[in-house]
Parts: sequence; C-alpha cells; structure tokens
Amino acid sequence: MKIGYRTPGLRDLDFRGKFELCHELGLKSVEVHVREFDSESPEQVRDLAGEMGIAITAMSAATDLAVPSRFDETITICEENIAACIGLGVDVIFTRSMWPEEGVPQAETWNHLVPATRQMSQMCADAGIKLGFETDHGCFIDTLERCERLMEAVDHESFYYNFDPANFYIGGSDPMVVLERYPDRIVNGHIKDGVYQHGRREETAIGEGEVPYREIFAKINELGLDIAMNIEHVSTAQAVTDGAEFALGVLDELGIAQS
Repeated sequence: MKIGYRTPGLRDLDFRGKFELCHELGLKSVEVHVREFDSESPEQVRDLAGEMGIAITAMSAATDLAVPSRFDETITICEENIAACIGLGVDVIFTRSMWPEEGVPQAETWNHLVPATRQMSQMCADAGIKLGFETDHGCFIDTLERCERLMEAVDHESFYYNFDPANFYIGGSDPMVVLERYPDRIVNGHIKDGVYQHGRREETAIGEGEVPYREIFAKINELGLDIAMNIEHVSTAQAVTDGAEFALGVLDELGIAQS
C-alpha cells in the first residue's frame, strides 16, 4: 500500500511544487485531475513525476453519466479524458455517476446510467485503462448497495471500484464489507474522514471522524492489495501534512511499510 494525496486542491502550486510536497512528507503517490493540465501537458507531468520518483496512480475526471441529455457531450469528454490518461502513462481513471436532471424518474436514470457506464467501461478497456467508479454520498450512486447493482448490470471486466471509505461510511455503508467482498475489483482509493450520526452525516478533518482507518489499513495489508490510498479534499500544504501524519502514523502503529 502507498499513501499519497490528490493534487487538484493545491491551486497555488504548480506540479513541481505538488510533487515536492509529496516527497518531503514521505508520501509515495499522487492522484491528479484532468482539469489541472493548464500550462503543462499530461506528457510533461508524467516525465516530471518520473524524474522526482513520484508515482501517479490515477487520474480523476468526473462525467455526467446519469444525465441522458448530455450523453454525446459526456462521450466526447470521456474520449478527451482517456487521451490525457494515456499521456500520463496511467491505467486508472476515476469517475462518479453525478446526479440526474431534476424531474427525471429514478427508473429512467438507471436505464440510461447502465449502458452509458458500460460504454465508458469499454472505451477504457480499448485503451488499456481501468474505470474506477466512485460511490459518493452526493451522487445518484451513493451506497454500496446501489454500486453493486450498477456493477452487476454493467457486467464489464474494466469496471472497478475506487475505494473511498468515507464516502461509503457517510452514505450508510460499511467500508470493511467492500474490502471483504471485492478485493479483486478495487483500484486505489481515497483518505478522508466523516461521521454518521443523528442529524449529522458529513465529512470531518482526517482523524476527527469515525471512519475506522486502523481496521481498514490492516485489512488492505492482510489482503495484499498493492493500491494507493490518496488523501483527498485538501486545499493547503498544512492540510496535506496533517493528513499524511495521520495516515503514516496509523501504518506505523500497525507495523506496515509503504510499498
């Protein structure tokens, strides 16, 4: 297991600065977002990461898979995202379902989402890329139950899970169940924290919530999953530092070394 962080929140730093922070904190990986490629191309970012010994383990690029009226645009964006992923030399791309248009019945959304996700999975497969689908408490697919339904309906070899324990937890699902049921369908994940309480289902600072990272990291290690868990929703270097200290501290307590 590697510990890293998602870079798009640090808008004041260029990629060199983001990678230097990663190195300084003893982190091994980063996840980038397609919208970060402004003055630097994916190929330039790939080369810079290689020079600095940083592993880019995934690229995130949310698409409106649950919106029928935007299907053509979504496919075009998907093609562009896959091209960027290839330029990065990365074989994992993350997406979420997002939310359908107002007034669209749930059954109609499912009828669109399943073939749209299957098509995106095939586009990724044709490019040698895995689609890491992220369950998010703010989206149409917001629980393990709904993600399982989507996975079974899509039924594609390139459909994988992005393992975000906090998203599952806040949505009311047990992240440990995800690890137990689908160890061979997980491609990397995120680290953030949250609570599930009466009147309060929300994210918190890392280490201040209820997500059981000690058990999660121990299970990932027990399963032998060589994945990157990247700290998410951080907008300052101090937030990355705090998250890194927490995550690396848990690994140290468990006696687990990064891969």
